[in-house]
Amino acid sequence: MKSMSSLDIYACIKELKEEIVGGRIEKIYHYPPKEIRIKIYCGGRKDLIIEAGRRIHLTIFPKESPKFPSPFAMLLRKHLEGKRIENIEQQDFDRIVVIDFGDRKIVAELFAKGNIALTDEKYTIIMDIYGKKGVYEFPKRKFELEIKDVCKKDREIVKILATKCGLGGLLAEETCLRAGIDKNKLGSQLSDEEFKRIYDAMKSIFEPVFKGNLRPHIVLRDGEYVDVLPIELKYYESFEKKYFESFNRALDEFYSKIISEVKLESEDLKRLKRRLEIQLETKRRLEEEMKEFRSIGDFIYENYSTVEKVLNVLRRAREKMEFEEFKKNVRRLKFVKEVGRDYVVVEIKGKRIRMDLDRDIHDIAEFYYEKAKKAREKLEGLLKAIERTEEEIEEIGKKEYVAPIRIVRRREWYERFRWFITSEGFLAIGGRNAQMNEEIVSKYLESRDLFFHTQSPGAPAVVLKRGQEAGEKSLIETAQFSAIYSSLWKQGMHSGEVYYVTPEQVKRSAKAGEYLPRGSFYIVGKRNYITVELRCAVGVDLSNLRLMGGPVDPISKYCDYYVILEIGDKEKDELAIEIAKTLVNMAKGDERHVVKAIATPDEIAKFLPPGKSRIEKFLNFDKI
Repeated sequence: MKSMSSLDIYACIKELKEEIVGGRIEKIYHYPPKEIRIKIYCGGRKDLIIEAGRRIHLTIFPKESPKFPSPFAMLLRKHLEGKRIENIEQQDFDRIVVIDFGDRKIVAELFAKGNIALTDEKYTIIMDIYGKKGVYEFPKRKFELEIKDVCKKDREIVKILATKCGLGGLLAEETCLRAGIDKNKLGSQLSDEEFKRIYDAMKSIFEPVFKGNLRPHIVLRDGEYVDVLPIELKYYESFEKKYFESFNRALDEFYSKIISEVKLESEDLKRLKRRLEIQLETKRRLEEEMKEFRSIGDFIYENYSTVEKVLNVLRRAREKMEFEEFKKNVRRLKFVKEVGRDYVVVEIKGKRIRMDLDRDIHDIAEFYYEKAKKAREKLEGLLKAIERTEEEIEEIGKKEYVAPIRIVRRREWYERFRWFITSEGFLAIGGRNAQMNEEIVSKYLESRDLFFHTQSPGAPAVVLKRGQEAGEKSLIETAQFSAIYSSLWKQGMHSGEVYYVTPEQVKRSAKAGEYLPRGSFYIVGKRNYITVELRCAVGVDLSNLRLMGGPVDPISKYCDYYVILEIGDKEKDELAIEIAKTLVNMAKGDERHVVKAIATPDEIAKFLPPGKSRIEKFLNFDKI
């Protein structure tokens, strides 16, 4: 499908400046993977489409809102809803558009695979459609109207114009047509007069667009849409054309019709088809196994005397010999394929039979009949599963395609540890095991930090980064964090004592004559003690698309939805499932799908204290 050229984008943006600059953002929708729609109020409703790698334009064709907002849509809404568009620009006549909202920008790449990124005023990427962050760097500018130096190369002039001058294939062809020059002529062979004709041809293409003298139209062939352009081209001279009052309107008509004819196969449908393929292959295998096992059982009875004779020979040999001697001698027999301590696999008349030396002929035959029976039972269950899959495929085929949400984000370095952010904004990290405890102290405990640990053993090594600058609230919360993930919770203690010290008080080497297990330390000097209550919370932070767990106050501050836990009677796996369901039920309708994607039982389990817990019930949880 056609992607807009630099010239197309220039013409489109020139119109958009008149249409949407000064407009206020009302709503933003994301149609994964690459399309966003921005609902703008600017003297009336205007809908702007941006599709990464392809197009940007206004649309008058309504599209049903996604059932659930994607994480990227939610981020755009958070940062942009209510803001006004201060400007919209094409970057250096490249296929890049920048929409300026003051302290926020949208950068849309309309070339190659494309991208749409939300950035700050310094082009630091807050998030793009691929979930990545960083600093946005604009590609080097390719377009040159002064082409003489660029084109003096041993390469076809049409290719030089398309790539080195940034015209693209169509406009490079058009330039050669208007200049009356063979497009396959080498650039190094062009005369000065031919260079002037090329320059004049390029100027004749671009000047009408720069001056706003447009003839927006769609090119047709046999009634089918072929291209959409802001000006007329000699290349399409013999083609039918459909004209429009604006280039945006032509773009909208062209892409809306083309896309409506493209059948999308959802990821769910692809997944179901893959499942059906695996099920059908398993069905074929089970049918073969069932048939083979039954035939071996029948074969044993049909060749009873032969099989019995072989079995008796093997038994007698095994009784007389040690295993290694038995194994060595039996392997010399051509019909023996495998030898074990209490069995031998033989091949008789093309049938492989496992003969357990402590079983009789009837038991061996029954063994294969039983295997055939189990294969049949599996097959019966599989046939029902295949029927359900086929019904799901039929059902999903009737529905409109809605792309599933997949949470993709770059995790912070500290997220492999236990961690939380205090109410005052300080980071605390703790080990999940002895190895992590050692790593935290050796690599991450710095001079301005504080080290926390419970008075009783069996707790993570916890470091409050820049803890010596933190207030009393952060110290208490970090002490709570230390106690929550210690053996105190597992022992059913509802309160506990935690101490903190400075980094120089933490010694990793044992005293003379003593031994320190891995991940253990000893403390010198005075300790500062805090007694804390053991209560924790787990919640969903939608702005960062992640879970958080730890003391109640910071979790309630940073998370959109959370549950409070206390020492209880439920194992981790059971509780994680209950928490996941509770968080989804608490979420607003348009956020439930995202919460469900973030708050999976496996992720929740990482934030749960050791031992048994339960959700604390109280009046604030009226959404549960």
